[in-house]
Amino acid sequence: MINYGVLEYYIASNSGFLSHYLGIIPVLLTWLVIALGVNYIALTLLFGLVSMVMHDTIIFLIGLANPLIVLVGYSLILGGTVISSGVTGFVFDMIGFILPIATGGMSPLSKLPEAMRNFALLTPFSYLAELIRYGMLGWTPVLDTVATIVRGYVYGSAFLTVGILYFKYQYRKILREGVRAAALW
Repeated sequence: MINYGVLEYYIASNSGFLSHYLGIIPVLLTWLVIALGVNYIALTLLFGLVSMVMHDTIIFLIGLANPLIVLVGYSLILGGTVISSGVTGFVFDMIGFILPIATGGMSPLSKLPEAMRNFALLTPFSYLAELIRYGMLGWTPVLDTVATIVRGYVYGSAFLTVGILYFKYQYRKILREGVRAAALW
């Protein structure tokens, strides 16, 4: 929002950010479908025809709906961090590097060392990765499937709540005190 000059509009108009985030969901889903298509074509060219067989479609769809909750919370936390500090590159680079490794996004939780697995189970990202992995490939999650679904949505909802509260706090803080970095002007 900062890069496109939209932040000032939201501050001046006193309108909510929810409409903006809900408005970008179709665009994000379109890019997701395009990225999946490009990856499928690339894998087909490299390895021959790749067959996509779903192990459990219902679990896959349940796991695919969870990122909407988790990623909105994640974006609100990142947005709050950016508007409070004015620093974008370092924050995004560090989190973008650590997050897939530390949350089981790159490998199943059963393959991670126990300390890293326990850390990953504290984050909402690991549950959605386990559900999607089980739905597509049939790899059994570390926890029971029902427990994975319930914990994933509970942690995801808590993460979204924390994201909303943190962003509101930072937003009110910059309205009260002003921005601290010239990059936000």
